[in-house]
Amino acid sequence: MADALSASTGTQSLERAIALLRAVAARGEEGARLADLMAEAGLSKATAHRILAALVREGLTVQDERTRRYHPGPELAVLGRAAGGRADAHPARASAFSRADYRGTAIPLATLLCDRHLRAGGGRAALLHESVAGQTTELSFARLAGDSKRFASVLAALGVGKGDAVAALLPKGPELLITALAAWRLGAVYMPLFTNFSPAAVAARLADSGARAVVTRDSLRHKIPQEGASRPAVVTVESEESFGSGAVPFWSALHDAAPLESVAPYAETDSFALIYTPEAAGAPLGVPVSVKALAGIEQNMRAGLDLRDDDVFWNMADPGWAYSVYYGLIGPLLLGRTAILCDGPYDVRQSYRVLTKYGVTNLTAAPSQIRALQQADPSMLPGQFALRIVSTVGEPLPADIVAWTTGTLRVPLLDHYGQLETGVVIVNRYDPDQPSRTGEGSLGHPMPGFRIVVLDEAGRELPVGVAGELAIDAENSRLFWFEGYANGPERGAHRFRHGRRYYLTGDRASLDTDGNIHYRGRVSGAVLMQMDAGAGK
Repeated sequence: MADALSASTGTQSLERAIALLRAVAARGEEGARLADLMAEAGLSKATAHRILAALVREGLTVQDERTRRYHPGPELAVLGRAAGGRADAHPARASAFSRADYRGTAIPLATLLCDRHLRAGGGRAALLHESVAGQTTELSFARLAGDSKRFASVLAALGVGKGDAVAALLPKGPELLITALAAWRLGAVYMPLFTNFSPAAVAARLADSGARAVVTRDSLRHKIPQEGASRPAVVTVESEESFGSGAVPFWSALHDAAPLESVAPYAETDSFALIYTPEAAGAPLGVPVSVKALAGIEQNMRAGLDLRDDDVFWNMADPGWAYSVYYGLIGPLLLGRTAILCDGPYDVRQSYRVLTKYGVTNLTAAPSQIRALQQADPSMLPGQFALRIVSTVGEPLPADIVAWTTGTLRVPLLDHYGQLETGVVIVNRYDPDQPSRTGEGSLGHPMPGFRIVVLDEAGRELPVGVAGELAIDAENSRLFWFEGYANGPERGAHRFRHGRRYYLTGDRASLDTDGNIHYRGRVSGAVLMQMDAGAGK
């Protein structure tokens, strides 16, 4: 019995050491903090520190005395060279986040995004909601768990089940998080709708998705079709006009319902979100987001956005768009962090108030939002910020915005690149030794887990310095998840014009000798489907 117990303990220690080595290796040159390694390997501080100390003694890892970050050690390099003769090197650096949590056929999504965080203290805020008037509402993880369990019962009574779409035509507020979590408890698919969509745009998305239910407010209900055999069930957040309207009242029904304690499982290839492309492309296309996309979302939250344990994070994008869904809703829930949502249209005065009120340290926004901050009355600018980093995505980054952010706000401004169909795949990493360096005008480097290439018109990879179409080598990108658009594989033919190996972005770019990727404009005739994070959207 003792031998068996010893063997079991030894195997567990070995598995933990391997998990830590993988996490250290995935961080590459930037190194890994102890807090990050604890989170990624799921270990306590004492256990992680003990195993890392042993790895340092054996030369498998080293710790920088100045930054206290861990890096791969010389003995690990020796082992890697020895293994290189027996195995082909993978073209894309492995991700520490493509782990078992996101693989398999029985993934408890609601547990990953909410319930497990209760063990660390359910009182922690999942959401801080700022009203236009400056009033704050806090939604804890414990309250989110309880409310979403009850609302899951409400949705189930309306016929929502596994794989059904639940649309959310909602402004920024707690109902949005509750709706998403309730859908994920049922194994359903969360579908955000931008509140400024026209009734025709809303109707097109509801019809294409076959949504079983839509959650909205009275002020937006006129955008939902009132007739038709496929009309979804409507749940409305209460107002004075709600009662007697024929819709299910959100809060009343929630409080009357018994909590649903079960959590439906997802397979890694199952869709848990459905987001539609903008109408600039013609008919909107639905992008099914599979569970395996969580690995890339976590990768960007930690490695791209440099979100740290002590950060106060704010994604300013509207939750009706992909960038906010990925990195303003799912990302914070996945990491057990607090999301910040602000009511009303984009407002510079409110933005400055929120930045100072909550001590935001890590901000991500569209260039147009940062420009609005830049062009505001200088008297609005607070005397002191807690900001340490600002990131942006969605539009080319003008040099004057970089100069204003680094000069006036005195923080680095890092540009990233991604699409609705991929999430962020190119990032400018934050370098604490060179805080003002912003990639020198480039989009940055491929995020670990992605191999980015430039192709000619025949689909051949181009050398350094030659412009062509930016593409993802899907076969050699472990975090790539897009398979095609909803309701018809032919809809995605333009993305895989050269076969399934390469996903085509529709953007032109070139590579330099340092591995930076430089944007060169749109491919002629290509359709823009970026991750829109624009102001007021």
